[in-house]
Amino acid sequence: MAESRLTRISLVIIVLFISGIILKIARPVLLPFLVALFISYSISPLLDWLVRLKVPKLLAIISILVLTFALLYLFGLLIYSSGKYFAAEFPKYNRQVDSLMAELIAWLEHLPFKVSVPTIISQLNVDKLTGLLLGTLGSFLTFLGKLLIVFVFVIFILSGRDKLPAKVATALAEERAVYVNRMVASINRQVQKYLAVKTMIALMNGLLAAGILILFGVDFALLFGFLTFVLDYIPSVGSITATVLAGLMAFFQFGNSLIPVWIFLLLVIMQTIIGNFLEPKLMGRSLNLSPLLVLFSLIFWGWLWGIAGMFLAVPLLAVIKIVFENVPSLKFLAVLMSK
Repeated sequence: MAESRLTRISLVIIVLFISGIILKIARPVLLPFLVALFISYSISPLLDWLVRLKVPKLLAIISILVLTFALLYLFGLLIYSSGKYFAAEFPKYNRQVDSLMAELIAWLEHLPFKVSVPTIISQLNVDKLTGLLLGTLGSFLTFLGKLLIVFVFVIFILSGRDKLPAKVATALAEERAVYVNRMVASINRQVQKYLAVKTMIALMNGLLAAGILILFGVDFALLFGFLTFVLDYIPSVGSITATVLAGLMAFFQFGNSLIPVWIFLLLVIMQTIIGNFLEPKLMGRSLNLSPLLVLFSLIFWGWLWGIAGMFLAVPLLAVIKIVFENVPSLKFLAVLMSK
């Protein structure tokens, strides 16, 4: 019996290891497919609305995809150009950074005990930060350039969406087919609700952050508002990163004054209210995920697929939990995934 259990554990480890290798190798195909799957869920309600208005399905799909592709690509180009201009202008803050570091070191020298400035602060190099920013923006534009592949997947997903119930009815017995179709419909509704609410919350965070930065006259406020919107899809880590980046920008611009402190406090209060009160109320307690599981998912998918994997990690985890909740034999896993 002990040998049988050891064999099963060994097989599970081997399967997981092989699955990780397959996911790593298949990234060029699986990543666009998953993005396409999420996009298809997001635009399905609009497609259903157009079909109810007697618009031919093929024409409705093409119209929605062309509009979505054009908006995403133009928006991406706008953000890339803004980010490139920001990276070109950022070195002018170098003197401000050096001055602030000198003030910090001088203040530390007057303390009764010796404190050394951390290496990461003392070796802060604006040029390196600029190069890193340009590299990130270049990767973002490259990803946008691959949107055509994503939208090819979306076309086939949306085209075959209505055929699934008929296929299930043909493949299974009547009672079983009704049960499976009802379960799939429930999963689709919950996934659409999750993506809609998450996008609405992220958009609200981005607009409010941009508004706060504009109110205080922070440079590149719209760019940091967009970063807040995008990073909100990464729970906790994303909102903290967006707040710190905006706070650093205000610190570089206004120096040692109370303005960066007020900006940072307002952003933290905004993120706290939306993240801890508004989002759980709109999302529903059933979709709350274990923080440890979220952290592990971010690390795993970030290692596997990079930044794109981190953005997909939590939505993918939420979809898996929704599926588990709707399958009676797997419901216990959904409970274990909750807070």
